[in-house]
Amino acid sequence: MKLLLLILILGTAVFGGIYYYNNYYQKLETPFSKGPITLPPKTLRLDISEPAEDSLVFQSEITLSGKTTPLVRVLISAENKDLLTKSEADGVFSAVLNLAEGVNTITTTVFDESGDTRSVERIVFYSKEKI
Repeated sequence: MKLLLLILILGTAVFGGIYYYNNYYQKLETPFSKGPITLPPKTLRLDISEPAEDSLVFQSEITLSGKTTPLVRVLISAENKDLLTKSEADGVFSAVLNLAEGVNTITTTVFDESGDTRSVERIVFYSKEKI
């Protein structure tokens, strides 16, 4: 009788341990529990200093400027024109844009030699009349 009770207790402990492992422990270690599988490039950065986000301007011509990784291609896409430039040796870049009246979405994208990209979007409101 004691042997059957001991086997029953050990069997319950073993099966309980297997149940716990399969249902609780493995759920803690999912493939995405430590973050996304793909990570953004660590060396490529893009900071836009002008214009500020959601700016209201009263002149049709603005200067977009910022800083990125040195000597990379910079694509600036506006409502009515795309510009391609290259950052300087210190990473600084700038371009003059003509805005359309109303809302202008300006997307700046940088590309490096390995094909990595980074993008920043700015929305600029252009009004001919001062409010």
